Amino acid sequence: MYRLMRNVHLAIGLVFALALGVYLLSSVRLAHRSWFSPSPTVTEATFPVDPAQAGTLRALGHYLITEHGLRGEITRIDPADDGSFKFVIRRLGTNYQVQYMPGSAEAQVRTNRLAFIGMLMSMHFSHGFWHEDALINVWGAVLPLTSLALFAMGVTGIYLWFKTCEERLVGSVLLAVGLVFAITLMVVVRVQG
Repeated sequence: MYRLMRNVHLAIGLVFALALGVYLLSSVRLAHRSWFSPSPTVTEATFPVDPAQAGTLRALGHYLITEHGLRGEITRIDPADDGSFKFVIRRLGTNYQVQYMPGSAEAQVRTNRLAFIGMLMSMHFSHGFWHEDALINVWGAVLPLTSLALFAMGVTGIYLWFKTCEERLVGSVLLAVGLVFAITLMVVVRVQG
């Protein structure tokens, strides 16, 4: 049983190290914004549009995706005061801000490509399985698996500690103190936020 638990503990740690690294780096960025200057690379372009293919904004978005190679999901549709519309096609690390006047033969597209740390930030806040972009859905599936893996690592780690160490009192005290600290920290963050 000990060998099985050790192997499970090691395998989980290795498999999910990358996902944990994403959260580690992006959390440091959230806590210390002044340490990083993730300025995006911004480009602007005009794409030809067939007005017949742009009957709705979602149709226009799909037209831009299929005909002009933009990738991602269509989000944040906003009408402007001049009768035009704005929406975003987003994927991890890149946002395409599209502005279109209904009936026009062109669409203005502003591309924001985030630096590496910016891409990690977008991964930090991406979740769920309902996105049009398959890559975001894959990342959404990795997140609950990573959470379950952390619980499994904790359980197997506790088992391994108690099997290898003769002094179980110290381990029990450390476990209890760590649990109280974690719960207190969660309560404080919820109350303050």
